[in-house]
Amino acid sequence: MLATIMPFACMGLGLLIGFQKLPQAAYRAVDWVTTISLVILMITIGGNVGTNEEVIAEIGTVGFNCLATCLCAIVGSVLFCLFIEKTVLPLEEYSQMQLDDSEGSARLSVDSDEKKGIDPILILIPVSVLAGAFGCYFFMPKTKVFLLDYALWTSLVILYTSVGIGMGQNKSVFRYIKMVGFKIIYLVLGVWVGSMAGGAVAALLTGMPLKYAVISASGVGYYSMTGATMLSSFGPEAGVYGFMINVFRDFFTVLLLPVLGRVSKSAPIASGAAGNMDSMLVPVTKVVGRELGLVALIVGIVLTFGVPVILPILCSVMA
Repeated sequence: MLATIMPFACMGLGLLIGFQKLPQAAYRAVDWVTTISLVILMITIGGNVGTNEEVIAEIGTVGFNCLATCLCAIVGSVLFCLFIEKTVLPLEEYSQMQLDDSEGSARLSVDSDEKKGIDPILILIPVSVLAGAFGCYFFMPKTKVFLLDYALWTSLVILYTSVGIGMGQNKSVFRYIKMVGFKIIYLVLGVWVGSMAGGAVAALLTGMPLKYAVISASGVGYYSMTGATMLSSFGPEAGVYGFMINVFRDFFTVLLLPVLGRVSKSAPIASGAAGNMDSMLVPVTKVVGRELGLVALIVGIVLTFGVPVILPILCSVMA
């Protein structure tokens, strides 16, 4: 319950702060705090992989299959969402429409300057994840692993609040959402269908059981629910697949963000999938912008609440 309420409470607080006319120095301070918290979050995500004995133990036997399925699922989601973006949901066009007012014009100028080079944060994010994974694997005592949970929650609280502040400061976000409307559901379907299609392709390429690949891919990043559901339905091996494939999805989403951001507006959202509700929201928002940050959150929420419904159905159908 707390994990469900926390994002909305923190973003609501951030919105209230963002609606106030704060000095620019305050917003710069928020940006610095956000960047530091984001680095901590990425180190924590990597650390959770590096300290998970089940993941480490199974990397040698099923790691390749999980890696292939994860990457195929990401590619499938990106391709399906790219098709949707080019046909019924022109995200780039909607973004340009927001630049007609004075606020948007100012933002366009800033964005143009930023695009002259690679944003350092896009390099810092994957480096932080790798540092967390290797650092915690080699140097973190088992008795201190619980500290990762504290770091995760603290960084998420700060990051959700900062996202709310940014959205409150940039009121065009809400005009953007009004334009997109219920078409957001197309992105949700694109992420899901593309991910399962990618899982099926991975099964053909690797020879792993089709049901393991497709159901694992349908978890779209919700690793705890997917692992538990597959464990109860098919046994320990299936549970490991369900867990690892979706852990890897968060991991490789972060690593691939610099590339995904150049593919299309929808690509980072498609890859982040259910993770856009929590740990992937701020990294994805950094790449796609604040308008699409709220779209990413909505997509993540719908997927997160939909996975517990879809998984049992698929496990029953494909048993």
